Amino acid sequence: MAPKKEVKEKQVKGDEAEEMVLNYMKETNRPFANADVSANLKNRVPKAAAVKVLATLAEKGQLTVKPYGKQLIYLYNQSLLDVLDPAALASVDAEIKETKDELEEKRKLLKNLQSELASKEALPKTKDLSFEIKRIQAENEITLKALSPFRGTADGEAAVNPLSAEETKKIDVEFAKWRKEWVDRRRVYKDLLGMLTEGGQIDNVASFEEDQGINPDDDDAKEVEQGEFVKIPLKAIAGATRKPASVQKAVNGSNGNAGPGPKRAASNAVSESPEKNSEEGSKKKKAKKA
Repeated sequence: MAPKKEVKEKQVKGDEAEEMVLNYMKETNRPFANADVSANLKNRVPKAAAVKVLATLAEKGQLTVKPYGKQLIYLYNQSLLDVLDPAALASVDAEIKETKDELEEKRKLLKNLQSELASKEALPKTKDLSFEIKRIQAENEITLKALSPFRGTADGEAAVNPLSAEETKKIDVEFAKWRKEWVDRRRVYKDLLGMLTEGGQIDNVASFEEDQGINPDDDDAKEVEQGEFVKIPLKAIAGATRKPASVQKAVNGSNGNAGPGPKRAASNAVSESPEKNSEEGSKKKKAKKA
């Protein structure tokens, strides 16, 4: 379908054009150039006629004119505007205040209606209700299945007795205690291993751990470290665990005296047992006597 053609306004001339331009300038009470006046009146007054009409009105004193660059700017003569008395001004101010209050009430009403509309739009639509009901029923079945062991049996007793708060707290404290022990020992081992590696006693950490039968953390240990139990604060077991031995004592001995160095400690870690050494010594003595 072809778009409708815009109906052109009938152009006016003469006194009718002069009256139209004057009324427009008075109502708007803004400065305009002749081209702007013609365009704002939708060319009902042609540009050529607008130039003549504006010049005529300026000569009559109904408009004031001021040159601005290469064009003339026209404005309705401000001295011809009606001046309101104080009572009329007060009435206008009261009307403005009343209008502002009414506008504020309308804005609040609009905000409430928009909020109500948003809440209603968030609700499931009628066509989606069947799917929503099925989803909720499926969730209820899963919940009931999870609760079934804790419900009463035919004898009136629960199939599974849940732990009490005291028992749960005891398990948490025990777990935190042994986890702290494990963390402390692992820290001591890591520090000692770092010292031996820096000292050159260990070249390949993986080979050293394999020779000593040291296994890294498996998947179960990593899963526990990332689980809920690890989030238990260790302050709950303050005083229940021992402080880890220092790395220096682990290397030099617990009495603080100068003991074997890192190289000696590494050799002791991988050396054979004292009983085996004594057996080999006795065999050598018997061989010499023979």
